[in-house]
Amino acid sequence: MSELADRLQVTKGAVTQIILRLEEKHLVKRTPNPEDSRSIIVSLTEVGKSAFRAHEEMHLDFYRELSSQLNEQEIEIFEICLEKLCTHLQK
Repeated sequence: MSELADRLQVTKGAVTQIILRLEEKHLVKRTPNPEDSRSIIVSLTEVGKSAFRAHEEMHLDFYRELSSQLNEQEIEIFEICLEKLCTHLQK
């Protein structure tokens, strides 16, 4: 949970709540870490993998649709704006 909290830049408590909700939806599972009994491994279930693939496909479809409506310069501007937004949200 600590590693996920660090990566997501949220508290361990927030990660625990997120993982609990994802477990209730059968999207992730927790298993003991065979190399360190003090930690657990969180992994996607088959349902979780399917949901992840669907989510990724939705993003690709959105980007394809957007790309078909914008010229190259507009796409560059859009990508710069996204980078700036992501940077701002990470603060």
